[in-house]
Amino acid sequence: MKNNHFLSMMAAFGLATAASALAQTEKPVTFVDVATLGDGATVVRSGGTTKVDATVLTKNQRWTRDRVYVLANNVFITNGVTLTIEPGTLIRAEQVWRAAEANGQPEAALTPADPGALIVARGGRIIASGTADAPIIFTSIDDPNVPGGVDTIPTFENKDKTGGLNPQRILKTDVTTVSGTNGVGLYTLRGGALNTSVAKSYNTSWASGTNGINSAFRHEGLWGGIVICGRATLNRGYADGVNANSNTVLIEEPVLNPSTGAIASGNQRGVQLVEGMAGFSDFSFGGGDQVNPPDDSGVLRFISNRYGGYVIALNAELNSYSFYGVGRGTVLEFLEAWNNQDDDFEFWGGDVGMRYALSMFCGDDGFDTDQGFLGAVQYFVQVQNNANGAADSTTLSGRSTSNYGDSLTENDGPEGANSAVPFSTYILSNGTLIGRGYASAASWSSANPFAGPNFRDNGGAQWYNSIIMDNPNGAVLITDRTSTGDVTTAQMNSSLGRYAFARTNGGFDAAGRNAALADDATAPTGPDGKFVGCWFYRNGLAKNGAFGVDGKYTNKTSFDADYTNGSITNFHVATSAQLFPSKHDRNGRGASADLNTNRANTPNVIAQLTNSSNRNVFDADPGLTVNPYTRTSGLNLVTTNTNVLSVSNSVPNVRNMNPDANFAGAVRNSMWMKGWTLSDKLGVFAGTLEVPVVSLTINGSGQPVISFGSVSGYKYVVEVSTDNRTYSRVATVQASGASSTVTDADRFVSATPIYYRVITL
Repeated sequence: MKNNHFLSMMAAFGLATAASALAQTEKPVTFVDVATLGDGATVVRSGGTTKVDATVLTKNQRWTRDRVYVLANNVFITNGVTLTIEPGTLIRAEQVWRAAEANGQPEAALTPADPGALIVARGGRIIASGTADAPIIFTSIDDPNVPGGVDTIPTFENKDKTGGLNPQRILKTDVTTVSGTNGVGLYTLRGGALNTSVAKSYNTSWASGTNGINSAFRHEGLWGGIVICGRATLNRGYADGVNANSNTVLIEEPVLNPSTGAIASGNQRGVQLVEGMAGFSDFSFGGGDQVNPPDDSGVLRFISNRYGGYVIALNAELNSYSFYGVGRGTVLEFLEAWNNQDDDFEFWGGDVGMRYALSMFCGDDGFDTDQGFLGAVQYFVQVQNNANGAADSTTLSGRSTSNYGDSLTENDGPEGANSAVPFSTYILSNGTLIGRGYASAASWSSANPFAGPNFRDNGGAQWYNSIIMDNPNGAVLITDRTSTGDVTTAQMNSSLGRYAFARTNGGFDAAGRNAALADDATAPTGPDGKFVGCWFYRNGLAKNGAFGVDGKYTNKTSFDADYTNGSITNFHVATSAQLFPSKHDRNGRGASADLNTNRANTPNVIAQLTNSSNRNVFDADPGLTVNPYTRTSGLNLVTTNTNVLSVSNSVPNVRNMNPDANFAGAVRNSMWMKGWTLSDKLGVFAGTLEVPVVSLTINGSGQPVISFGSVSGYKYVVEVSTDNRTYSRVATVQASGASSTVTDADRFVSATPIYYRVITL
């Protein structure tokens, strides 16, 4: 009897996918105005007169896949409240269009508007657990590339025809509206033609592209994004050397003016205000001191997040995903960011982990860390936007602005030049990061360095088994404040020192913990900043004298000639000076601009990066199918180079990372982003998704036996969960035949459900 109950409650599955995951498929469609589901709140922004509205959810809610949810403004999930979103649910968000627009995109105004955005406040929780067959989609009000297509687009246009700051909902033609209560039935689409006479309508903005580019590649900044605020540690506001994890160190939460959102008092010690938010009292900052038990803000799984990054004020754009002091009790996996105007994934402190994440065509950095981030990230893909305005050729993504991203990642320490701890020393393993490439002439002359990962202001990280390629102005950019000579010690305010020299105390994070974040002050055996088992390819080929990049090619024409005719097989091989820029302009980072030599990638840093003990590989082709020009189609991240399949066993066995992922890159045999992402729907990725068929039995000892179809030579990871929420590794298997079997010797049959999944790596 126990065995039958056990089997009936167990979920056994591979990472399946389906082409027609449905959120809405039949008319009429029921739209839910989320503003009617909570309490309203309004502030007047400090220094302005514009009222900014928000919706405050004060009760637990469940959003279902049979409705389309419309975010008309900032929506806050408050302390003690859980929002559950079913797999396959579609969430659309409004944007308040402003009079000042350029090339069809919004510009910052003197006072901010209130775009649709979803914010989980400290103590709030979101359970958005989609599946490969039914991902949860967050997107613009007018995006037609969703299950159900145009029938799921609401009946009003998101445009203010008068040129003011307040929106007007302009109905499309041939629709019927009905009144409703509690947000249900507020708008019902009966079909019919869309009104093409209204600016920004679906037909004129989305139906066709420009210069042959699908319009889905062109949009950006059309709404806010997803923000999670946790209670885990961040080191903002503390003095030099202070341990923000110490029980004797108190956080100082700001007191905000309830009318304007301005800081009335307090120093934000240990917390960070949400960038670009309107400052709604207790809901607009993250951080704190919760380390044990780990802070838990919920689950984001199989999420496609599109067209975010609304410019809410000058230099304050929202990100696709923003994490403020989010703790490692939170689950982040299988996440897509598409065409965000600013960063895709930004972390302010905290120690949350992330797996299987996809950054596509961001306007700034695909991955951005600040203020003591200590997360563990594995299987991360970034494809940088290669657009540069209308002048670019049709091989580019065709963005209508010049938001193309600069360095691949941006990694900062505390605010200013202090050395508060914990340091930013996160772990990233098995990443595939593809820079903007060589299609645009701007790569040779831009004011920005298009380099690989960028570390500064005492920021650092440990990267393992990753592929970093197609960065025109260098492989890595490790820089810091003004330096006219080589850094000679592990200076506490210097990223240069952290990558060149070892500390003598403080453990992994300089705050007395080891890589598993357990108490252990053992001194590091080497620099806390490192690259191990990483492949660097096709970097540093474009000359950019402003940043100390010699560049193998002085202009695009000469690069094109060598690449096209194939007469020089080693056209991609760069010298050390070309791979590692020696200077960097710090203007805008709290110090006057300077271009001193040894401002970046000092000799001691280069010596560590190229040290043979780190097993990094420079200028050998990793065997991916990536054209150095285009980013819009045909990318296959499965390697054809057998040397990439086994590079190192150095992945740390901590915080749910897979130490058996001893291959370079985010993909070994299976394109895990296929099927559930917009990227795949639009044909960006080639290659195939290998989905194992899984079955379960119980052996004579009462232990679960997981059997699955396999391909000889492929690697699979078998994972288990007792709550269908947090999964941990049972075993990693390299198949030797058409079927494989794993026995979970740590578990026995019981009345408690157990869940298994098998993922092809």
